[in-house]
Amino acid sequence: MFMMARDKWMGVTCACLAVLLYVNTLHHGYALDDYPTIYGNRLTMAGVRAIPAMLHTGYWYGLDGMNDWLYRPLSLVIFALEWQIAPGSPALGHWINVILYALTAVVLFRFLRDLFVGYDPMVPFAIALLWIAHPLHTEVVANIKSRDELLAFLFSMLAVWRCVTYVSAPRKKHLVLSGVYFFLALMSKESAITFLVIVPMTLFVFRRPDSKTMLRAVVPIGIAAGVYLVIRSSVLTSQIGGGAISLIDNSLTAAPDFVHRQATAFYIGGMYLRLLFFPHPMSSDYSFRQIPIVGFDNPIAMGSLLLYVGLLIYGAIRLPKREPVAYGILFYLISMALVANVLFLTRSTMADRFLYAPSLGFCIMLVFLLARALRLDPTAPHVGRPWSANPAFAGVVALLLVASALLTWARNPDWKNDTTLFAADSRHSPNSARVHFLYGNHMLQELKQNKVPPSRQDEDYEIALAEFRRAIALYPAYAEPHMGIGDAFTYRRDFPSAVRWYTDIVARNPRFVAGYVSLGNTFVSMKDYASAIAAFQKAVAIDPNDAGANYLLGSAFRARGDSVRGKEYLGKAYRLDPRMRQ
Repeated sequence: MFMMARDKWMGVTCACLAVLLYVNTLHHGYALDDYPTIYGNRLTMAGVRAIPAMLHTGYWYGLDGMNDWLYRPLSLVIFALEWQIAPGSPALGHWINVILYALTAVVLFRFLRDLFVGYDPMVPFAIALLWIAHPLHTEVVANIKSRDELLAFLFSMLAVWRCVTYVSAPRKKHLVLSGVYFFLALMSKESAITFLVIVPMTLFVFRRPDSKTMLRAVVPIGIAAGVYLVIRSSVLTSQIGGGAISLIDNSLTAAPDFVHRQATAFYIGGMYLRLLFFPHPMSSDYSFRQIPIVGFDNPIAMGSLLLYVGLLIYGAIRLPKREPVAYGILFYLISMALVANVLFLTRSTMADRFLYAPSLGFCIMLVFLLARALRLDPTAPHVGRPWSANPAFAGVVALLLVASALLTWARNPDWKNDTTLFAADSRHSPNSARVHFLYGNHMLQELKQNKVPPSRQDEDYEIALAEFRRAIALYPAYAEPHMGIGDAFTYRRDFPSAVRWYTDIVARNPRFVAGYVSLGNTFVSMKDYASAIAAFQKAVAIDPNDAGANYLLGSAFRARGDSVRGKEYLGKAYRLDPRMRQ
């Protein structure tokens, strides 16, 4: 009875900590990728009637009509339900994220408590608390879009917990539920696939089943993975994404050769380890040129390589001895494998959210190493108050929790909206061309949408121009900030300056449709329809199926008095996109 009561209040404590850490995000607005997944996604904004389409299309289909690369329908379906209930209101999304995090906290503690049978209860409790409080989780909980991370980890934990339970109490319902949970994890985010390795490793270390029991325990998650992959392959036109990975998405594409690419990947791996131990500063963006391209003559890259190789060797050698530290090491390495840019390049250089699941392995390592250093015997259950078994251990954990909570509370306000996030991260990632562009573009869009009071308009306009210029200085070939400056001049009705910027953009990027479209629109504003038609014709020649460019070309012809050719291109635009008629 005492043990049940103790476990109950420990679980409640985990849930309360999760809520308290993120209660100051409940009144936040939308930020960062909330636009492409929620309030800029036509499927999400269609509400529940778009759910069938979400199940049959790619992750970004509602934004750009592309049907490749990612298949994560579960979070989109929930976003559609939220939009149906409270359209345009981010509050519901933030509440759900915090509730899901609190639920994850309870599930994680209960799973760890069952996993570490025979251990001092302070061990699973400390692991859960340190994981819950880790500041790197801020991006996942405070950004509504990261619902995919929340759901994938929650359902993965439930799946592995059911597999562990099955070994102890072999009932079919555990097998069925493990498969269902794992399928939902994969429908949330593809990275859950790493648990195909983590589940049998967990059973081997903590339950030691015979081969037949092990096989029966993992078959349901294998079937779930197979079903998901079949559905994914039938839905997506491409499994890896269309086109080459751009430099602005992944800095490693700038590496001159394979050796430098690997060295830079391990350099980033070192940055991940630093953030796990000292999560400051955190950023929503680490793209070009925030992380330098380095070789193995760089001490961080070489040191990181040696450290990771050492961790892998230690984990592989000690895992057969069923050592929890080895388990934590391999949990971290396996769950990081798909985003590390070592096995293959991803479409992201680095992200705080990528450490959401791997940080559990880190916390397991940390707690057991602390226990070893402070002479706490983790296998000696303490029948009294758990913190009285070793006050030094409890004190260190408490200090880490306080420090983590302070860092989390300090980072949360940055995620209030795009203005606060980009302003903060332009300082946290001062060499990221993209974050400077995003900051400048956001400030300009706020001005164009009349969201800025007159007293601040000049200041915000100068911020936008300065951020665009900073992005260009970091990455001269980056077309978007060039466009931003042209748009800024257009906003101030300085059309000749805008024309000069747009002309320079298309000279640098002769196949840049958006550049020709902006150039044409500027000529329309100047009532120079001949020049506008020439610009729109180039855009249509590059992409004949661009409905917007065809519509603008038809409108320009009509404005010039050529109704025949205007009707021709407007008709084509309507055929390409019937919404153009509205």
